[in-house]
Amino acid sequence: MEVKRDNAFQQAIRCLPPLRASQLAALEEQETAEEVRFRAGRPPAVKTMSGERELPLPPVSADELREILSRAARYSVHSYTESLKHGFITLTGGHRLGVCGTAAVENGQVIGVRGLSSLNVRIARQIRALEAEVASWISTGRPQSVLLVSPPGYGKTTLLREWVRQVSGQGRTVAVADERGEIAALSGGVPQFDIGGCTDVLEGCPKKQAALMLLKTMSPELIAFDEITAPEDVEAVSLCAHCGTAVLASAHAADVDDLCRRPLYRALLALQVFDCAVVIEKQDGQRVYRKKGLEDIACSN
Repeated sequence: MEVKRDNAFQQAIRCLPPLRASQLAALEEQETAEEVRFRAGRPPAVKTMSGERELPLPPVSADELREILSRAARYSVHSYTESLKHGFITLTGGHRLGVCGTAAVENGQVIGVRGLSSLNVRIARQIRALEAEVASWISTGRPQSVLLVSPPGYGKTTLLREWVRQVSGQGRTVAVADERGEIAALSGGVPQFDIGGCTDVLEGCPKKQAALMLLKTMSPELIAFDEITAPEDVEAVSLCAHCGTAVLASAHAADVDDLCRRPLYRALLALQVFDCAVVIEKQDGQRVYRKKGLEDIACSN
């Protein structure tokens, strides 16, 4: 059953002060906006597939940045200390507020951001149908292990979410390790995105620990992870492989060759877990999907 929710853009800008939200309410690019950026001393800017443009609106003040962050954190910023260490807050509906400014560092570790300089509202959307060619890549038998590859902002999470929904729709048991709460966006235990009726979600847990818990308790045929970014995430993929569970994951890179130039992803590919990779590119303002076979995703020495 489809979960009813607000227009994604309107939902994402709920964290803004009422005056600023009303200024953006009539934005022409609401349906195509991917991000709305707020930089101190500059007007707000909207980013779409075609690029970024500043809006004819009053500039953003430092006080406004602080108010947006406070509203996003429900006036309890300390409750979001852990995610702010990584530079973001996850908003209701799976949207994300990215934070920039002066990093607060303690014992060599980032513990937060102060002196805000800019904020970025990333708008999460759900696609309801994949292009026919992409849909044909989803196995109708035992789930395959697939790596989704693209630079940031190209729609990896959106594609991963729909891939999960379609595999789940085949009656296959899927588990989602939703570390940042962006894939399913649980609210009261109910996913705010449609991820299929045969899908279980563990939210807010580091990927390696989530993999251990899900493998032991949910017997998934497929585990989905978003954004492999640390050695511990590679270990999570390895755990799944050793248990015979397929993996759906995403990685930041321009293409498979770019993956092979990065030590973290070389280690990931060395596991030889993935049956194929799907690379997302942009051409003439449109997303293009390319499938790479096993022979294409093995890094040479």
